[in-house]
Amino acid sequence: MVTWIAKGSRTNSEQVKEGLALSLLALLQIAISGLFLKDAQGFVAQSGNPLIISIDAFMQALVRPLGILFIVSFPLFWLALLRGKLVPRWLFDAVGIWYCLRLLMEFALLNALLFTPAVSPRLLVGQIIVFIPCFVLTWGWIMWRVDFVNRASPQQVVSLPDEMEPITSFDYYHTSVISIVNKGSSKFQGVTRTGRFYVLIHSLMLLDLLGLIIARVYGLVQKMV
Repeated sequence: MVTWIAKGSRTNSEQVKEGLALSLLALLQIAISGLFLKDAQGFVAQSGNPLIISIDAFMQALVRPLGILFIVSFPLFWLALLRGKLVPRWLFDAVGIWYCLRLLMEFALLNALLFTPAVSPRLLVGQIIVFIPCFVLTWGWIMWRVDFVNRASPQQVVSLPDEMEPITSFDYYHTSVISIVNKGSSKFQGVTRTGRFYVLIHSLMLLDLLGLIIARVYGLVQKMV
């Protein structure tokens, strides 16, 4: 079987594009920590909700320390890329998986916070403004990773019916954005069972996110009245 070697070994330019996407996610995660999680600390402690406290404790113990490690290592990461060297695939995957873990934890926390009154309009605005780009970029990376890297050709696991050939990494992020503005309906389509599983999870999270947005907008209006 002929494989698409360029997609496995990757070129430096392709790695730079992926590095830019992951670096942007790093900046957004810093914004979440500063704008959302920092404001929420007292609120988490006062909520008395064991699920909220457990999620926050897990993030404090594991997710955030790993995040600091990745952020500190980013200069070395970019130094290698800018010198034209190829960074091992597993390093990209490690960073991407960490972002996925953070997304799941923050998503669970956002849902749990619905059962407790919010503390401030700033918290509500932060949830809406910062989390949505993280959601879009993370799912764009996930779909691109499972369908594009080390594949003979794209659209073997998930298809992008609204995109034109040739498919590039940009199209996965674009489809992720369109899914958000398409009333919470995923624009990805599963081709294999694995692809359909990812699309199912994406669709369920989109529907939940739409409900979160409505709830947060309503809560913000209530705070302003």
